Amino acid sequence: MRISDETRERVLAAASSLGYMPNHAARSLRRRSTKTITFVLPTLENPYFSEIVGAAQEEARQHGYSVTIVAMRSELGDFRTSSLLQGAAYDGIVVAGHDNCAATELLQLADRGVAVVVLQEPSPSASIGSVRVDLETGGYLATRHLVELGHRRIAHVTQPLRKDEFGGGRVDGYRRALAEADIPFDEALVVTTANSMEGGAEALNALVDLDPRPTAAFMYNDRLAVGGLHALRKRGLVVPDDFAVVGFDGVAIGRFTAPTLTTIDSPRDELGRLAIKVLLGILDGDQEAQEHLLPVKLVVRASCGAERRANPSCVQQPTS
Repeated sequence: MRISDETRERVLAAASSLGYMPNHAARSLRRRSTKTITFVLPTLENPYFSEIVGAAQEEARQHGYSVTIVAMRSELGDFRTSSLLQGAAYDGIVVAGHDNCAATELLQLADRGVAVVVLQEPSPSASIGSVRVDLETGGYLATRHLVELGHRRIAHVTQPLRKDEFGGGRVDGYRRALAEADIPFDEALVVTTANSMEGGAEALNALVDLDPRPTAAFMYNDRLAVGGLHALRKRGLVVPDDFAVVGFDGVAIGRFTAPTLTTIDSPRDELGRLAIKVLLGILDGDQEAQEHLLPVKLVVRASCGAERRANPSCVQQPTS
């Protein structure tokens, strides 16, 4: 049956006024498969995600799938209002970003038969897979390392977290290491900032203005740490003599900063590959999506002053 152009225009106008969008995902389910996987990331600027997606693309390619990337800044809740994902054609979705992973829309997608995997968050449902690294142990290892180097006033710089943030995060490991060393937790030494190099610089500027100031900081990620190193250099402080810094993620840039960055290394290649494998398992009919918690390790470089460990007196205290 042929529809006249006039009727077609009326239908499209009505659909537009109602906010209707064609459900390409549902269409793809009827056609069996699109062989496409969508990655939803909070930013394209963080090299941490670039390394994960690169490994995921290679793994997907080996199984005959392609990967598309959508950037949604999770702190703005873009996932909840995106019409793109409602109408996109894909078999599965891998989601990163605190608020993105908590969106109720993920459950709706899973109910529609879309394979869903979240990164760095626990699974919100038995039908949704989860692949994450051991953030709590990472926070503990970073802070304990600074304690072992003689530091007592150790700051933690973090990004804004949800009020319902699950336990087992970096700050939990930070607090555990402090408690183990009989160092009182000081809220003034926990600084929340934007997840960017600029945010890291602002946080370190605030910390060095404290009296007494801390002598070290464990940063939420390497991107914040790089910004922090820049701020310390501009303030005339020498790292690690005046201030020690430890990052988190282990991205390549840390090998080329001045000084090189001590960090908690997470298995980014394995995260990307495993996310694809878990997602494909869901597509193959796994009754319950799998949860994976991957280990991390401390990588010691110059920014923490570990070479002075044999002589703790070299860890300078804040000047008045």
